[in-house]
Amino acid sequence: MHRRRLLQWGSSALLAPTLIAGCHPGAMAGIGDATSMLSEGGDTLVPGQRRLTDFGLQLSTLTPLMLANFEGTLETVAAIGYSQVEFSAMGFLGRAPQRVQELLNNQGLTAPVGRITPSLPAGFNALPRAEAMQVYRARSHPDRLLENVKYSLEGATVLGQKYLNLPALMPDQFQSMDQVKQNIEQLNHAGELCADAGVLFGYHNHDWELTPIDGVIPYQLMLSATEADKVGFQLDAYWIVKGGGDLTVYLNDHPGRFPSCHLKDITADGDFEDVGYGQINFAQFIPDAQASGTHHFFVERDNPPAPEASIRRSYTYLNNLRF
Repeated sequence: MHRRRLLQWGSSALLAPTLIAGCHPGAMAGIGDATSMLSEGGDTLVPGQRRLTDFGLQLSTLTPLMLANFEGTLETVAAIGYSQVEFSAMGFLGRAPQRVQELLNNQGLTAPVGRITPSLPAGFNALPRAEAMQVYRARSHPDRLLENVKYSLEGATVLGQKYLNLPALMPDQFQSMDQVKQNIEQLNHAGELCADAGVLFGYHNHDWELTPIDGVIPYQLMLSATEADKVGFQLDAYWIVKGGGDLTVYLNDHPGRFPSCHLKDITADGDFEDVGYGQINFAQFIPDAQASGTHHFFVERDNPPAPEASIRRSYTYLNNLRF
């Protein structure tokens, strides 16, 4: 698969057999062949009758709209039909958590999964992009992780969030096994801090964690060497596939480690795509993730050319999907 390294880090940035089987709605006829499941009442559900409900949207997909009209964008998201949102690595864009919770209540939205975000200076949103990125990365440095966890826990408490995910550790933190081990130590420390507040800390993957170092895949070591009761992981479907990983294997080998997942599609040449219009078979991935213990799913596309059209398209696909 094409391995072009993106210059922007998408969902974690300021702005924003495998499951490779075509999933365009025009090819939907053959993708409802999931294994029969039991309903809560114990009745067998015929394959093709199950559907995903209460899925959310990662708001980094709409970063330009959020910057221009925070309140109106939340209203649009709710009107389309999304019931949950997940704020981006920029957090609440200068708004107090209490105000954000009020806005969510007004729109009938919830934000059950939070993100570790740094405390950003006043006027940050008005900075030129290059300068803003410099400030953001400095304040997101791994040395400040525990400080940022404490800051993010304050907002999580107001919103009643039980999950807080670190958007990423950057590629330059995965250049040696010593660095990877230091990363794992940091994740465990953050997990302990969150656990004391009744919150599960988590880590959101990209593709660089899947690049082997001395024959070891860092992501696999992170999964095995972190404390399962204190550190979870947010599995991003696009980045796992982009990195050459197998979604089914990760879900089956690490049950209970992925309380939330990002539904993000990939084109044949490795670019981003609206959910259901790329190469990932979500009719297989979603029930596999649910069986593995995933509770929350969020639509995401990094830097879409037409953000509102993108989230409408992905919502329609998932709303119509049966498995």
